[in-house]
Amino acid sequence: MIAHAFDGEPLPFRVVGASGRTPILTAHGLVSSVEHWRFFTPHFARERPVVSWDYRGHGGQPAPRDHASASVAAFADDAHAVWQQAALGPAIAAGLSFGVQVALELWRRHPDAVRALILICGTAGHPLDRVSSSPALRRGATRLVRALGARRALAAPLLAPLRTKLGRKLACEIAYAAGGARRDSTPPEVLDELFGHASGIAPRVLAEVTASYLEHTAFDILPTITVPTLIVAGDRDELTPVSTSERMQRAIPGSELAVFAGCSHLCQVEQPVELHRTIERFLAKHAL
Repeated sequence: MIAHAFDGEPLPFRVVGASGRTPILTAHGLVSSVEHWRFFTPHFARERPVVSWDYRGHGGQPAPRDHASASVAAFADDAHAVWQQAALGPAIAAGLSFGVQVALELWRRHPDAVRALILICGTAGHPLDRVSSSPALRRGATRLVRALGARRALAAPLLAPLRTKLGRKLACEIAYAAGGARRDSTPPEVLDELFGHASGIAPRVLAEVTASYLEHTAFDILPTITVPTLIVAGDRDELTPVSTSERMQRAIPGSELAVFAGCSHLCQVEQPVELHRTIERFLAKHAL
């Protein structure tokens, strides 16, 4: 199926699962795709519709006409367009990693679409704050990212290794070392596909979405959230540490926090059975 964004960009999406219970609308991770939900979608589609879609310029789609539209705000508006086209009623917005920011921005901009929130291994914004909360650092990082994206002669060589098996293997080692994945529990094909997918995204799109990720914050709207909210964290996640999730939990009225022992940044593929059970209990508690 195809929805159309506010600026006319086509937004392919799919709906799988039985009708009846509250639908789930997914938002995947940074420069990733619906493959981030490989275990989640078939599990929850047994009892409810799951609406999955790729951000503009992702999932093998061509780059959007306006590269600058690859942003958290635009993706939230795109999610709303997909939701409208699916016509299934208010949904559980499930965000993963970067998708947490998209889900929160969806609440800010289109609260009519959101029945509940599931926020998995992400932050409400300003991810560099775990290193330093300096605005100068944030501005410098985003300028550098955009400058690289605008110069194809520089960006292409940086992405080229990800098109090789050896290059993706090296990227996996970096992910393990950075705490973004666990060697002993992350299926190797997940990271291989993630890095392979990233290598196919237009450099300008990669740059804009990464810059938006660094610039965006939704911490200001957390106290306004009035729908049931589940926050999920991994106690070995070095990218979005438990302290970040705890800060979100304190700010969102009535929200719940589940911390998974031994998980890094990819709880949904490292401990899918345990994660699904936790989400199922949350959904049952709130009659969703």
